[in-house]
Amino acid sequence: MTAPTPPVFPYESQWGDLRCNEPLIVRGESPALHHDWAADGYASQAEYEFWAAHVCGLACLRSVLRAWRPELGVVPMARVIDGAVEAGALVRRDDTVDGLYYRPFLSWIADAFGIEGEVVERTATAEFLPLVRPGQVVLASVSPEIRWPERPNERRGGHLVLVHGRDGDRFVFHNPSGIGATAADATADVPTFARFHAERGMVLRDGRAALL
Repeated sequence: MTAPTPPVFPYESQWGDLRCNEPLIVRGESPALHHDWAADGYASQAEYEFWAAHVCGLACLRSVLRAWRPELGVVPMARVIDGAVEAGALVRRDDTVDGLYYRPFLSWIADAFGIEGEVVERTATAEFLPLVRPGQVVLASVSPEIRWPERPNERRGGHLVLVHGRDGDRFVFHNPSGIGATAADATADVPTFARFHAERGMVLRDGRAALL
């Protein structure tokens, strides 16, 4: 029997389109100039601009859903946000958002999408690499500064990327707020990734893969 083809994880920008990332990050342009936010289910431009700044983890989830649950189509981001808020995985507080809280998030996606997961904490970066395998990916907490790996960074953690593959001893990941080569299918060796990595994250597992 021929082995099933591993799923391809489509890139997801947290602003809805890769074309938004560089104009916003480098030039401070509104992402609404480059993306039809209404197509993502947002009620207004203000709602889009507020939430899109806080949904890196949900952008990673949408990529996973498109690979593992294609029958759902592209789930509108506003619907994903509503689910995360209802589950207590994201908590809005005036002009900011708390979260993504890992355990409520994992409980929610297990119930809503049948995706299993577990929290990984206080674990060396090198130990994250073998966690990535067919039917299993990692949402890793890194500094958003990972979009500029050639520059010194000031912190670790605070932003989620989807590690969906390995290339030898290199991480292969989608960065929802990356630019250029650090966005879709970005790569980093273990020492580079470790500079930005908070040594925590989540493993996501496709329970259906075991049935194939």
